[in-house]
Amino acid sequence: ARRIVRSGDLAGSNSNEEEEVEENPDDYNDNNSSSTEEDGATNDVDITEHTKAVVFKGISKPKHNFIHDLTSLQMGHRMVPSFSQRQCGSVDLVRRLEPAYKLSGHEGRVNSLHFNLSGSKIASASEDLNIRVWEWTKKRKMLQFDSGHKKEVLQSKFMPGDLLITSCSRDGQVRLAELSVTGALRSTKKLGQHKGPAHKMSLLPDCPYVVLSAGEDGQVLSVDIREQKPDKILLLKNEKDKKIPIYSIHSSPSNGNWFCTSGRDQFVRIFDRRFLRSDRRGPGGQVVRYCPENLKDNDEFKAYITCAVFSEDGREVIGSYNDEDIYLFNTYDPEGSPHIHRYQGHRNRATVKGVNFYGPNSEYVISGSDCGNIFIWDKQTEGLVKLMPGDDNGVVNVLEAHPTLPVLATSGLDDEVKLWMPLQVTAGPGHCWQREQKEYMLKTVQRNLNDRETQRNSEPDPLDGEMLWVLWRHISHIRRTERRRREATAAAARGEEEAVGDADTSEEEESDGEDGP
Repeated sequence: ARRIVRSGDLAGSNSNEEEEVEENPDDYNDNNSSSTEEDGATNDVDITEHTKAVVFKGISKPKHNFIHDLTSLQMGHRMVPSFSQRQCGSVDLVRRLEPAYKLSGHEGRVNSLHFNLSGSKIASASEDLNIRVWEWTKKRKMLQFDSGHKKEVLQSKFMPGDLLITSCSRDGQVRLAELSVTGALRSTKKLGQHKGPAHKMSLLPDCPYVVLSAGEDGQVLSVDIREQKPDKILLLKNEKDKKIPIYSIHSSPSNGNWFCTSGRDQFVRIFDRRFLRSDRRGPGGQVVRYCPENLKDNDEFKAYITCAVFSEDGREVIGSYNDEDIYLFNTYDPEGSPHIHRYQGHRNRATVKGVNFYGPNSEYVISGSDCGNIFIWDKQTEGLVKLMPGDDNGVVNVLEAHPTLPVLATSGLDDEVKLWMPLQVTAGPGHCWQREQKEYMLKTVQRNLNDRETQRNSEPDPLDGEMLWVLWRHISHIRRTERRRREATAAAARGEEEAVGDADTSEEEESDGEDGP
């Protein structure tokens, strides 16, 4: 039977699960260790115990053996799942993820990353209004072009064939860039317009010409690049007939008719494109909507969702709630069913963060955090598999997994793209990486939980946290302006030095000429 995690469970035991949990005697699991509270923090026993329960949850036992799989591969045996899929989903490789290198060049925060279907290229979109195409394996930029947007670009995506790139922006536009076979930009044009920022787009798995876009105007547009105008297929409203700003939209990888939305209310909604109504009598085409019991009618906490995505098989959907946790629902459960899993320890308050599945069969859940770390949870056990610093400026917003390799691309408030690969050395004499990782997890999770409780008690409405988002943007703009001013000053100084050097050289040559015979 499937284990149900109810809203009242802060961090329950996994002893009743059918899923086998890995018991590694070498793992650090010191439940008698001292508290990780920092100086000046409140000594809260409940939060300390909650922290330990989150950090010391078990991890699923490995299902495949590398040596056995490699032998089968060399002997030509057919494996399902394939050898590469088995290794990409290996907990050992996930635990060994570490920064491999960075792709630098943007002059602003990188808001979006997207691999093409083959995984050979990455498209990155930034608040500098540019879109870059990277050949990431060679660490080089293939193309950079002006998107045509008037405000920061929030997302960009390759369409099948790699010669078309769609984008959406804070200016509400949905645009299309056409590339030549040589990789140069041919043209850009506007496909659609929202009456407010357009945060996300979604490609349809069974139609290479259509993209869905969602905006803060509550509209979902179906944009066919072969047509002159987009179709307005949905206007999302609540029970009080008020528009709901939409922050994310995602199509089911296994069913192109289904898509889910999340926004400024507490529900993850799933729609069927075939049954959307053009009238205004409620959200036609809505298949089901989900919300954790503890967030449905909570007058003390106004919940909303920054991102929601389907799993690879479309049977599950996860939603990341503002300054709350990440919840997983079964898409075949009826409306009103409780969440299946709850992933805890991170913070999602300062920015509009993404959440995603990781692994060929969605074995893991990954998210950024206000603390600047990347969290990776075991989907089945809710155990924290890996915690790693991901952003120098403190917030990780975007996480994009490679389609076939154990590679992760991330970005945040920094103006660069980071690539993560399983390169960390986890063995050797005197190497205490497991203990160090657990200690770092304890310290980070407890700080996040303490900060959440402190700010909830001091702020009656957590939506005021959006002011922090505005402040981040302002600070980022000031930092870039100062950097450009310093670069311009340094360039001018170098130019003056070169001019003086040239002048001195000319004078010496003239002097030599006068003194000669």
